[in-house]
Amino acid sequence: MLNLVLLSDFSKKNNLQLEERIKELILVKSFKLGYIPSQSDKEKKYFTAAKEYFRSLDINEFLYFDVDEEYDESLLGELESCDGLYLSGGNTFYFLKNLQKRNLLGKLNEMAINGKLLIGVSAGAILMSKTIKIASYIDENFVHLEQLNALNLIEFEFMPHWQTQKQRLPELLAYSKQKTINTCNDGDGIVIHGDHIEFYGKINEIRNGKIIEGGSHHA
Repeated sequence: MLNLVLLSDFSKKNNLQLEERIKELILVKSFKLGYIPSQSDKEKKYFTAAKEYFRSLDINEFLYFDVDEEYDESLLGELESCDGLYLSGGNTFYFLKNLQKRNLLGKLNEMAINGKLLIGVSAGAILMSKTIKIASYIDENFVHLEQLNALNLIEFEFMPHWQTQKQRLPELLAYSKQKTINTCNDGDGIVIHGDHIEFYGKINEIRNGKIIEGGSHHA
């Protein structure tokens, strides 16, 4: 059963209902989170910030699993034993290229399908879709990635940071004739638990060339 959390960002300003819902999805007391950054974080600046946030959600054990310059294949077994995974923000194309290079897409998909909690922020949330095509509206494909297939866990595509991306609406209306899009402001999020999708904050749906204004949390 899927347990997915899609965030635009993480901060103390996140929707309180959303944070309580994430806590409900943490089923074991000694929950261990596998932290996968989009690129090497050698000074662990972003990892440290993420740990502070997740400790506020009662997660206190972490594995830093680099898929970029500091990749260590010997940690793969420990990653598989984690109770949940976190996919960071960053450049979506670079992140996907690293996951492809390490042959991790199938493993991450399998772990999510088997019920491991998967939390994605921005690029990490975009990766949950079948494809990351929508990332071209916010990220530069400087690695010239051609194979854009991703984790294929959700039917829609995710547009983060909507509060600063609304000028993209005309382009996204055209794109939505191919694929349904859910937009998300910083601080809001989407939870998928089994067959249920829950919106926290103002989540808009763009589908068939039209935008459907969203509202508060619903299941």
